[in-house]
Amino acid sequence: MTKSFLKPHIKTALAILWFAFTFSLVGWWWVYFLLKLSPENASIEQLRSSHRMFAWEGSILLAAILFGGIALVIFTYRDQKRHQRLRFFFSTFSHDIKTSIARLRLQAEVLEEDLNTTSHPVMKRLIQDIQRLDLQLENSLLLANLEAGQLLKEQVSLSDLLSSLRSEFSELTVELEREAKILGDRRALLSVLRNLLQNSVLHGKATTVKIRVRPHAEGRIELVIQDDGLGFKGILKKLGSEILMSQDVRSNGIGLLLTKRLLEKMNGDIWFESKENEGFKSHIELEGTLP
Repeated sequence: MTKSFLKPHIKTALAILWFAFTFSLVGWWWVYFLLKLSPENASIEQLRSSHRMFAWEGSILLAAILFGGIALVIFTYRDQKRHQRLRFFFSTFSHDIKTSIARLRLQAEVLEEDLNTTSHPVMKRLIQDIQRLDLQLENSLLLANLEAGQLLKEQVSLSDLLSSLRSEFSELTVELEREAKILGDRRALLSVLRNLLQNSVLHGKATTVKIRVRPHAEGRIELVIQDDGLGFKGILKKLGSEILMSQDVRSNGIGLLLTKRLLEKMNGDIWFESKENEGFKSHIELEGTLP
């Protein structure tokens, strides 16, 4: 345990020492040439002495650069392999957990139907917690693989996306003004809509969400998603740009942060409007067409 704790500090200390040594030696050469070994003041004996000094110091500098460069290559390679192993473990672990969560949610829904307890608050809260846990895991998985992963570009129907989400948000009435075809990655678009609907239910206590579709520019559309919830109390500019510091673990803003990054990777954008007790409105601009 002590060995693994000291390793990062040892590598950092060695890197600082290597940088300080090479920088100081090069700086000393520069000062020596500029101030002490000017052409008008240098004698033949000084030049011979300087030649011997630079031969020894130059050899030491080349050796330091060689060993330091090799060490950096080795450390970088080892860190890259470690990062790949962690990503593989995280992806495999997340897949297994998502499978288990899906089974747990299915069993809870079957139990709810068998017991005819559709309105029972305990069963309802259990299914909602499972749904929220699944969303948090999906957000973490997407956020971890966002930089390295590639998003597809395909024509996706907006009404089909909402149809696949309505069963997850049975307590929410989702009204779509008109159909639209969106050019983007289906999984990423589902994550964007799921996070926005979850935000309306969990934080806004909304019961209705209305989605309007407008033409924005050539080959682009704007989605205006507005709920009838409590709105947002805070600085709107922080939403989607950083993880919020909050005592409530449900409201750290990671869902909106992931939403913004996914849309940016699909050549889109999102911004928000809200007033307290007047609902929450999201504007999404991205590539798409109207029928």
